[in-house]
Amino acid sequence: MQKLLLTVATLILLTTGAFAQCEGWGTAQDSMRAITQHVLYRDYIKTAKGKTDQEAAEMYKEALPFWEFCYKNAPTGSKKHFIDGIKIYKAFYAAETDATKKQAHLDMINKLYDRRIECFGKEGYVLGRKMQDLYYYLGAAPEEVYELGKKVVEMEGNKVEPTVLVPYARSGMLLFRDNKISQDEVLQMQKAVNDIADHNIANPSAPKEVARFQKAKEQAAEQFEAIADSYDCSHYRQAIIDRYNADPNNPDVYISVRDELISRRCGDNDPVLVEIRAKIQAKNAAIAAEREEKRKEFQEQNAPSANKAAEKYRAGDFAGAISLYEQAISETNVAEKQARYNYRIASCYLNMKQYSKVRTAAKKALALNPNMGKAYIIIGKAYMSGACGSNDWGKPLCYIAAVDKFRKAKSVDPSISADADQLINRYSGQYPTVGSAHQRSKKAGEAVNTGCWIGETVILKTRKEY
Repeated sequence: MQKLLLTVATLILLTTGAFAQCEGWGTAQDSMRAITQHVLYRDYIKTAKGKTDQEAAEMYKEALPFWEFCYKNAPTGSKKHFIDGIKIYKAFYAAETDATKKQAHLDMINKLYDRRIECFGKEGYVLGRKMQDLYYYLGAAPEEVYELGKKVVEMEGNKVEPTVLVPYARSGMLLFRDNKISQDEVLQMQKAVNDIADHNIANPSAPKEVARFQKAKEQAAEQFEAIADSYDCSHYRQAIIDRYNADPNNPDVYISVRDELISRRCGDNDPVLVEIRAKIQAKNAAIAAEREEKRKEFQEQNAPSANKAAEKYRAGDFAGAISLYEQAISETNVAEKQARYNYRIASCYLNMKQYSKVRTAAKKALALNPNMGKAYIIIGKAYMSGACGSNDWGKPLCYIAAVDKFRKAKSVDPSISADADQLINRYSGQYPTVGSAHQRSKKAGEAVNTGCWIGETVILKTRKEY
């Protein structure tokens, strides 16, 4: 009883100055009954903490009459009447299977958020909390989450909570992917999210906020990275051209710039692309002339390049073997032989731990012989050995890409199925865990990029943590 009287006195003091359009505790006589109901239902709320949705819903059913009295008769006696009401109906929503009743619970949650704003103000902050509930618990459509997030960001600016940023970014990413918002809209959203995060990292309201905003920025960045390849040329071109102009006669630079202009769909008539192609043609002509001269010289010497290359390989002189295999390729017009020599070059690079060159050589072999399963296997091995990134996410994504190559190998060449299956069984247990994916707002079945030098988009597969 002493505890109850103390709570009554405290709550009466706290409600001084409540909004005129919303009911407070009322007269002393009315407030005694309302606060008693408040204390009774709050005991259920505390007891339900940590329970399952079903268990909490059962307890909240018993608390509901006490809470309803407070909500109807003293809504602004305490903000908890709205906060707890939302908590109660979220539990009802989660536990309910009937679609009609489920919608009724959702309608009540929306009403409670609206009434809280009406009675206590702070619209931007409250809508941010509503947005999080819609995204994490209430299965709202991306359109609803995005529009609500946009409104919260416009209203709150740098005061936005970090937990708003990821749902906002995620919903925008999904809408852009489905062509429901424009590239300009998603880029404006990306800038707003980054600006808010950067401001709060540089000017935290509390020390712990730095880590919270850093994490939110990283997780939002993953959403933007998932659609970055879909942006049109206008978003990327200037940065690409600047890189070219900084070193225009470097073949590594201009070939990379050419590939990126093509991948960004900048158009075959892009003037820089035309210029680079002319350089490549001139360079290829010079290389072709040089190779032809070497071929003639080699023919004059009548040296069996492929046999010598094999000897170099067995002796561990992989660089020497590569040079001879390249000569052997230039000496024949038979595609099967050229494919075989390119595969052997890939094997040399694997031994030299030059993994990107393994893939390049193996792809050349596959261009000549698409059914060379062992070329896919050696690419997969390069991915396994050259995997980079974090142990709980980056490397396991590379392992998914590797296993995909092993599966592809046996699909094009059934004769190597046994070897491919052995590799699949060995490495498929190294996929990302469900927990690692959840931390990054990812789910199995989504398309993700491995990053690293591999840079492949794979379908996320996960494993349970044991």
